[in-house]
Amino acid sequence: MTMPTRTTTAEQKRKEVTRARRTPPVPTQHLAELAWDVFEKKGEDVIVPKETVTSRIHATESQFARLKGYIRDHVTMEKGKAFLSFRDGYLITTDPNKIAENVGWRLRRITTELRRLLSGWINPLGEDVANYEVLAMYQEEIGHMLRVSDRMRNLSLAMPKPVTTVKGKRRRRRTAAANARAT
Repeated sequence: MTMPTRTTTAEQKRKEVTRARRTPPVPTQHLAELAWDVFEKKGEDVIVPKETVTSRIHATESQFARLKGYIRDHVTMEKGKAFLSFRDGYLITTDPNKIAENVGWRLRRITTELRRLLSGWINPLGEDVANYEVLAMYQEEIGHMLRVSDRMRNLSLAMPKPVTTVKGKRRRRRTAAANARAT
């Protein structure tokens, strides 16, 4: 019979120091509210990089991932604005063009993942899929989801883009060098 090893005093102190350095847990709801304030201060339709948000609210990568879900599940309905991952950052908006672009992008990602479920996991079994009731059901239902996704994509291509307000064209300011060349 072997005796359990005893931890040395040095090991215990090392564990205590490690625990002391840990960031205390912060509720996701609180971080989500802090993040939403960052977006509101920046303004609607302003792309804010993830790094800006995490540094301002002192959040880790995993905390940011959780707060995004909380914002989408709860805060957006309360505030009446969409929260989008848009190009190189995140933003809050009520702009139908940005929302439609983001929905289309997400649906393409979901469709790709559904196709991979079939091609990588289910369809390689070939005719044997019929022997497994649950796999046959998945194959049929995923096929249905892909048909619906294709139909939505085709319908969205046939629809007019959401109406936007007409904004004046931006004019470039001439630099001193451009002015010198012009004269």
